[in-house]
Amino acid sequence: MRLIHLPSALLALLSLPLLTPATHTSNWAVLVSTSRFWFNYRHLANVLSLYRTVKRLGIPDNQIILMLPDDMACNPRNSFPGSVFNDKSRGLDLYDDKSGALGGDDNLDMGGIEVDYRGNEVTVENFIRLLTDRWPASHPHSKRLMTGPQSNILIYMTGHGGNEFLKFQDSEEISSFDLADAFEQMYEKKRYHEMLFMIDTCQANTMYSAFYSPGIIATGSSAKDQSSYSHHADQDVGVAVIDRWTYFYLEFLESRLNSTSSDVRLGELFDYQTFDRVHSDAGVRYDLIAGGEHAARDKRVLDFFGNVQGVEIEPGLRAAPEDWKKDLEALQKILESTQEKLDVLSGVDDAAASLHAKGAEATAATASNGQAVSRTALDMAHQGDKWLKKVAGAASLLVLSGVWLASSAWTKRAASA
Repeated sequence: MRLIHLPSALLALLSLPLLTPATHTSNWAVLVSTSRFWFNYRHLANVLSLYRTVKRLGIPDNQIILMLPDDMACNPRNSFPGSVFNDKSRGLDLYDDKSGALGGDDNLDMGGIEVDYRGNEVTVENFIRLLTDRWPASHPHSKRLMTGPQSNILIYMTGHGGNEFLKFQDSEEISSFDLADAFEQMYEKKRYHEMLFMIDTCQANTMYSAFYSPGIIATGSSAKDQSSYSHHADQDVGVAVIDRWTYFYLEFLESRLNSTSSDVRLGELFDYQTFDRVHSDAGVRYDLIAGGEHAARDKRVLDFFGNVQGVEIEPGLRAAPEDWKKDLEALQKILESTQEKLDVLSGVDDAAASLHAKGAEATAATASNGQAVSRTALDMAHQGDKWLKKVAGAASLLVLSGVWLASSAWTKRAASA
């Protein structure tokens, strides 16, 4: 009978320390343009450019919330109907990108956009409801931010603003205090793990001055009393096609993040926004993140801009490191007990086989029932280690029963003779 050995690879695996669970298991993006009218073409191009980038880096459409108050692609002033561009070269159609991913993979069609909130749906109320998930039961899940305590969220906003406010479609405003309170509700409801808040507008840095909830990194395009500038215009389109701050963010992301495994850090991304590039004082707030500036700058860019596929471990199922030792000890006892049973079974197997060989003719007529049971047990015993591992206990009982029945029959026959 062969000894059952636990594979050494499995023992090595079980002896490893408990793996640390992923800090977050999903990435979401909320991309918001707050401006309508043709002369704000660049704000829609800002959002669609970032939409294309996070989609290229792996965040799926069902984890991107896109809010567009106007449809520049179908505006009668558009010289290129159905298209939106962020560069005067017009090499990339943001509205229907079929150029493939960065790196020349023409087989990857990123074409089309999925707009979740359009036109008059883009309001301050709907934006705050989206963040806090205060919707009626009938609101479709596809238009909700279905995040949890292990979700990282990227929030990008662009439009016209001022000191501690951002205009929505020239009809209403959201203040930095409205945003701060909405983020606090999200924190209390455990709707995020960490958040990266980005805003491109005049006096953008004042929009995150009121934040007080943990786990937020905030960055803006301009300081108080500073404007946020466009990068360049397209003479054929007739208006500016992208803002400077967003343009250089995209330049960095498109040139440095060539794959979903890039190990670029947030500090490098923030440092790229120099005054010479954006013509204003871009700002970053680190104090709300655990570990402060050093920890925030050391986080991977893909922790917010890319997809993540982690395994979420329920807190109640997590084992302490010392539990592995107990499990290994218990496993060893099981192995020793199993080996003892198999040794006994091997001896019984040999005895039964010998008895069967010597008394087969004598028990043919009078011990047919017992012989059938014995043969059944012996056949099961000879099927190999697979059956022995699974039914060792049952086989032992059957063999012993067969031997007892055969012995009883032989005794009765001898007595009658």
